[in-house]
Amino acid sequence: MGPDGAGKSSVIREVVARLAESGHDIKMRHLKPTLVMPQLRDNPNSIVTDPHGKPPRSAFLSLAKIIVWLAEEWYARLFRDPKQALLICDRYYHDLLVDPVRYRFGAPMWTARFVGALMPRPALWILLDAPPEVLQSRKQEVAAEETARQCLAYRAFIRTRAKHVIVDASRPLVEVISQAEHAVRSRVLREAPVEGAYHG
Repeated sequence: MGPDGAGKSSVIREVVARLAESGHDIKMRHLKPTLVMPQLRDNPNSIVTDPHGKPPRSAFLSLAKIIVWLAEEWYARLFRDPKQALLICDRYYHDLLVDPVRYRFGAPMWTARFVGALMPRPALWILLDAPPEVLQSRKQEVAAEETARQCLAYRAFIRTRAKHVIVDASRPLVEVISQAEHAVRSRVLREAPVEGAYHG
């Protein structure tokens, strides 16, 4: 997880490649449920350039979307995703709790939190964190004030997760990649711990 500009896609791409090279069965998935986001189903590499540019959906449609989303996640967990594979997600459902405007969520937030509590739990949450001014220097898809708000919201959320790691995404990319890789190897794959600058 992390705000726009944190480098999620770049870090995940390299971590997946490194783990695959060492023989691990890896699967990567972007946060684009096929039923509730059909326009993205056949174009998984599409880029959102104006995440706050559309108005919220109605409460009914918003609730229908997250209920279908919940069903899709559990279906994937139980029947579609390989049981022995390591699944790495670029964003997860709970991103909606931090930035409901991006997902055009128009229902009460308590309903989103309730559904979030029913979602499959990741083995490890990784937050790519950086000062708002650093993130803004990389991407200006939202206003500076919104980036600052999201940074605080992501930090508050991630600290409610029992198993989490916060990586300083303002560091050079190679360092961020190494810290994320070390976190996955030591905390999820249970390989010999490697010293790194992450914490959790």
